[in-house]
Amino acid sequence: MTDPPPTAGTKMTRSEVDSFLGGVGHGVLSMGVEDHGYGLPITYWYDPTDRQVVLGFLQVPESKKARFLTETEEVTLTVYDFEDVDVWESVIVTGSLERLADPDIPERFATLFFVREEGNPGGKQAYDWGQYDRAWYEIDIDDISGRYSGPGTVD
Repeated sequence: MTDPPPTAGTKMTRSEVDSFLGGVGHGVLSMGVEDHGYGLPITYWYDPTDRQVVLGFLQVPESKKARFLTETEEVTLTVYDFEDVDVWESVIVTGSLERLADPDIPERFATLFFVREEGNPGGKQAYDWGQYDRAWYEIDIDDISGRYSGPGTVD
């Protein structure tokens, strides 16, 4: 049996991971139930102090997303920036989803998820987020790892 190939890129430090996650704000959330996988683009909010990832979902009863949210045991959030094969960054967050009660959600989260451009130049206005049936989740983080383009390393 041969050894696996070396891992590409350079491992990020904790502060690099925190900066990257805090600066991007969107990624792909992957979930699995039995032999079925489901990935969806998602907006998130990241607090580097508490290493807290908060996700907001508009609820559609009996949707595929709702089923995966309630039945998935482990999720993966993949956040990346790719310019070309020599210029990229990525962070992978693995853990379980925990539903948060609405009273626990600061209003600042809502404005991050429900902002739209208005007709006036440079203006933004938050949606009335109370009109949406939404659910808030936090990823209970088991692992965070990040890499960026650079000399290959052997892990």
